[in-house]
Amino acid sequence: MSILDDYLDRPSLAAELKVSERTLIRWQNQPDGIPYVELGGRILYRVSSIRAWIEGKECRPNPRKARAA
Repeated sequence: MSILDDYLDRPSLAAELKVSERTLIRWQNQPDGIPYVELGGRILYRVSSIRAWIEGKECRPNPRKARAA
């Protein structure tokens, strides 16, 4: 067991999310961007933080919009 077991590096996360590494960099630079840790010049992503960030992006249908249709 490694202390970094709960972390992914940039290439691994990009592959998991099926996006480019450049997209991850873009997401990091947004005000509500993807959380990351810089450790010894490496960028790492904690899996639980990424899950929470994704859940925070969840959209719900507008109930008023549904009634108007």
